[in-house]
Amino acid sequence: MSDQNVRSAGFRLTEDISRRGLLRAFGAGAAVVGAGGLLEACGSSIKGASSTTTKGITLGWIHPLTGDLAGFGAADLWLISKIKQTSQYKNGFKIGGKTYPITIKSYDSQSSVTRAGDLARTAILSDNVDMLFATSTPETVNAVASQAESLGTPLVCANCPWESWYLNLFPKGNPTNATEKAKYVILYFLGAEHLAECFVPMWNRIHTQLHTDKVVAAAFPNDSDGNAFRGVFPPLVKAAGYTFDMSSAYPDGTTNYTSMISQFKADKADFFTNVPLPPDFAAMWKQSLQEGFRPKLATVAKVLLFPTDAYAMGSEVYNVATDTWWVPTLPWTSTLTGETCAQMAAEYESSGLGQWNANISNYSLFEIAYSAFKTVSDPHDHDEVAAAIHNVNIDALAGPLDFVTGGSGWIKPFGPAPGVAITPPAGVQWQKGVKYQLEMQVVDNTLLPAAKITADLLPTNT
Repeated sequence: MSDQNVRSAGFRLTEDISRRGLLRAFGAGAAVVGAGGLLEACGSSIKGASSTTTKGITLGWIHPLTGDLAGFGAADLWLISKIKQTSQYKNGFKIGGKTYPITIKSYDSQSSVTRAGDLARTAILSDNVDMLFATSTPETVNAVASQAESLGTPLVCANCPWESWYLNLFPKGNPTNATEKAKYVILYFLGAEHLAECFVPMWNRIHTQLHTDKVVAAAFPNDSDGNAFRGVFPPLVKAAGYTFDMSSAYPDGTTNYTSMISQFKADKADFFTNVPLPPDFAAMWKQSLQEGFRPKLATVAKVLLFPTDAYAMGSEVYNVATDTWWVPTLPWTSTLTGETCAQMAAEYESSGLGQWNANISNYSLFEIAYSAFKTVSDPHDHDEVAAAIHNVNIDALAGPLDFVTGGSGWIKPFGPAPGVAITPPAGVQWQKGVKYQLEMQVVDNTLLPAAKITADLLPTNT
């Protein structure tokens, strides 16, 4: 079996497979440094290089390529290979009459909070990056954001609920009236409130169809995401007319959920929501089915967002619903090449990497970087570049990204923190597939009307 097929089958990459896959993805110009997963894509062959070529720009991306959160990084190396093919990154950024070759360094957080923070310090203090990216849940993003803000390095974040990101930077802040502004850090993604507003319309439809009890079981862990959801979900769910049956906070890595499941069954909860780590959900959901807790509709966050995580659970996740912030039917295009969402998804699948992945939207990290760097006079001046990322306002592959005003009116009932652009979610459901064993279908577009409905919403259990 080829390395690529191993990845498509959802197996976790070993170190050796990862090394070969990285080298193949980046070609002869790539260098893998050490066992820590640092990959350097060198921009040494700059077309048109002359006496105006000067010290290059270094971008560093800290993301989980291995470990429990590896599903979040499944598309990332493919995206870097795509970015390297664009004229802007291949030929270098032209700034003030000079051409700056681009180096991209990829750092694997291994799904570790501690490692993410350590890698940020390495990237800033040893590798002298000009800009950092951090993606994929608070477990990676928040640690990097803290380091970047304290060490004065521009950072673009994605795929982390904005409330968790904001409260990490400003522990005394108030998400309902967020006025504090990070100097060096911005984020594009959705918030916990958008997930509540995404899930409620789906609950309403199943309630109308099956005349359910309007009781929602909620299992939120004792971590950054869980704490944010505990603060945001209850008032929104109550306002929608549902009783919120929330378990006590549980530690990440819990393996026995019997008492929680018994509570949900006793309270006759017909709906279920949570925001766990992927392995925790697998254990929780398997036990729920074994012990007879079969909610009419399960709407989960942070898990089952990507194909490999869904495939790993097989038929157990038929008709479990979640959210997505990017689908192939969205009418957005790359600011670098003009490619559409549909073209990107088709190319990803034709590359042998399996079903399209919502984190193709991470492509826009590089769109933001280019948009910001081309407006500065000195790309190595961190203060100038930080100011530039806060002024980015583009229609990107991930959608409208306006870091000046925070989005396109999607921010209700809470407003975002300064430096946050909201990419609202669509409601999706894993249904039995035709081309793939499970296929993500768009079943609700209340918050994202541009996403085409592709299937009817089905009960998780009847």
